[in-house]
Amino acid sequence: MTPVLTLFLIIFIEGYVVLSTELLAIRQLIPFTGNGTDTISIIIAAVLMPLAFGYYAGGSFKPAVKGSQRETVRRRLLRNLAVAGIILSAGLSYSFINWTFETVFFVTDIYNRFFLTTLYALLFLVYPIYLLGQTVPLISNYFSRERLPVMAGRIMFFSTIGSFAGSVFCTLVLIALAGVHNAVIVTIAAITLMAFIIAKKDMWKAPAVTVLALGIAILLNNESAMKRQGIVNDNAYNTVQIEDDLLQNFRILHLNRTYSSGINLDSTEPLFPYFKFVEDYFIAPLKQGDWPPHNILIIGAGGFALGRTDAKNNYIYVDIDPDLKDISEMLFLKEKIGVNKKFAALPARAFLNRSKDKFDLIILDIFLGPSYSPEHLVTREFFQQVKEHLKNGGVMVGNYVGSTSYQDEFSQNLDNTLRSVFPNLGRHLFGPVITQQNNKSDWNNIGYYYIHRPDASRTIYTDDLNKSFYDKPSELPH
Repeated sequence: MTPVLTLFLIIFIEGYVVLSTELLAIRQLIPFTGNGTDTISIIIAAVLMPLAFGYYAGGSFKPAVKGSQRETVRRRLLRNLAVAGIILSAGLSYSFINWTFETVFFVTDIYNRFFLTTLYALLFLVYPIYLLGQTVPLISNYFSRERLPVMAGRIMFFSTIGSFAGSVFCTLVLIALAGVHNAVIVTIAAITLMAFIIAKKDMWKAPAVTVLALGIAILLNNESAMKRQGIVNDNAYNTVQIEDDLLQNFRILHLNRTYSSGINLDSTEPLFPYFKFVEDYFIAPLKQGDWPPHNILIIGAGGFALGRTDAKNNYIYVDIDPDLKDISEMLFLKEKIGVNKKFAALPARAFLNRSKDKFDLIILDIFLGPSYSPEHLVTREFFQQVKEHLKNGGVMVGNYVGSTSYQDEFSQNLDNTLRSVFPNLGRHLFGPVITQQNNKSDWNNIGYYYIHRPDASRTIYTDDLNKSFYDKPSELPH
């Protein structure tokens, strides 16, 4: 390979590393701070701004003598890669991030997602990205000044192609086929490769440090490390953990560190109160009688535990994570889902856009917590889509997490949004109502349910017009 092509290869790899680092940081933070645009914007800012300062610093670099050694462009590049590799090998690894946040929770008792995201960015992103940002302007010192405009265009081309590879190859290939943990190892390996390409024979210290960084990445992200964390899968959508409690004889499925589903190991009795509520009051009535099977749509497949024992009605489970069915059948339920059950690996709104079917029961089980409520699935437009897929007399039931006493704007506005679409909406609480201000202990699961009756009356009783005596049942309860 010619020296010029070698330089372009370094630029390409740097572009890959920066973009893959950004994507991996966003993905690894989801279990801790959620997937909202607010926290994602902090990560993007923590990449773009240090990158800009890195470009400036790299362009301003001038070789100088420091102590007994002359700091050249090559030595600066190697030092930058060594430091960035060590920081990122820990900062992109789930187990180290988990340890960091658990320490923060223990020491400060702070759970604010903006604080946690900013702290993560300051500790693990800002400085290594600043160092990596110096690569392109430093490498440009090796190009001929006579053809600077041509070379500048080619430098930007290879850097952008590297970023493209970091975006597409990292997410669509590595994370999809090998998991997030292996994508982290590949990113640190790319930094190590850059160091070996740049170094001369007598410059062994910096490459050795990048090898150490790669070793740390492998130690924190190998299959054994994942198993110790209880992680059975970590694709682009979820970090999946399965926990067996043999003393109480139940199994829990965690998606991104939140409770998603659970089953009793010695019975088919629903484990969670919300599951029991749905099974007893909405699914069980559809299993009775000799009428034809009903059509049930469950948005948010979880562990496929809802409707598990129902062999009569027809189910469609919708979830964006295509791996959930296999994981559930092999590791969670440890049994095949019934022949009356189908799985659609699609985003919820994409499924509703495509489907023309109407359902007797639609269950929304996609809200795992206040920081994990998908923003596009709490809007009026989404709930209208759900309503359009209900048969006349069909039922919508949803599991949400919020304040039972409406102490925060999210709980208030979610309730407002639901009621703007679903009139006569029912609300079932799974926790106490605590009315003291700023009391966070009343955050709990909340069940909403709605019966679709398009011709239902919308009359309001007033002092002037009150026909309630006509509307009351003529027969007394007996």
